[in-house]
Amino acid sequence: MRKSNVILLWLTPIYIWIAQLTAYIHEYGHSFTAWALGFKANPLDIIYGGWSWQNFIFVANIDENVNYALIDQLGHRHLISLIAFAGPGIITLSIYLITLYLLRKKFNSYLYCLIFWINLINLRELWAYVPLRALSTTADIANINYSLSLSPWWIFILISPFVAWAVLNFFSNTLQNAYEKLGLFSTSSKATLLILTVVYFFTLTGLQILTANYNSITNTLTWASFVAIPFILFLCWPKRSN
Repeated sequence: MRKSNVILLWLTPIYIWIAQLTAYIHEYGHSFTAWALGFKANPLDIIYGGWSWQNFIFVANIDENVNYALIDQLGHRHLISLIAFAGPGIITLSIYLITLYLLRKKFNSYLYCLIFWINLINLRELWAYVPLRALSTTADIANINYSLSLSPWWIFILISPFVAWAVLNFFSNTLQNAYEKLGLFSTSSKATLLILTVVYFFTLTGLQILTANYNSITNTLTWASFVAIPFILFLCWPKRSN
């Protein structure tokens, strides 16, 4: 493994940590929408999560700090969907699409690697929303369903194929292109990046959902998602260079 590849590998935790900070932009999406609609006095007033090691490492305890129950009580149930949608449907999706476009451009390997991880982390967020938590009774998707009086199955059925395609595109195209853009030519360096992305995408996402207070169907979908891990590793495992 080349020296530059080793440096990128050691920098990976820093890249992931920086990329995870885009979650704050997601929460600001909710908060600024609520503020624009007149339901918050300060759009910067979100829950930043404190200084626990879990929040510092995984950005795990942040929240938009929007009082959806009060909005409902004030008779604006239909506006809840706009606020709830702003996070995943506008911010997270936009970051994913912008970074997907940027990954087609030429950057030095260090900047490219950061864009790569921002793309993966926001795709991971979309995956965590739909399909994994699409049938949950709490959080953003549940708020959208409640606001619009939708069966949760509609979002699950209609949106899941698009997110599944995006995940397939990442491992079959984005990751393969990253090998070349990052200068990963050895089998070991390619395999290392593949394993890191698979573990982060599926395992960490699954553990975060399974250790939270979601319903049984959400947990079942999360457990089922682990089935993809061996298939992706087998199908995407880098071939030995000649």
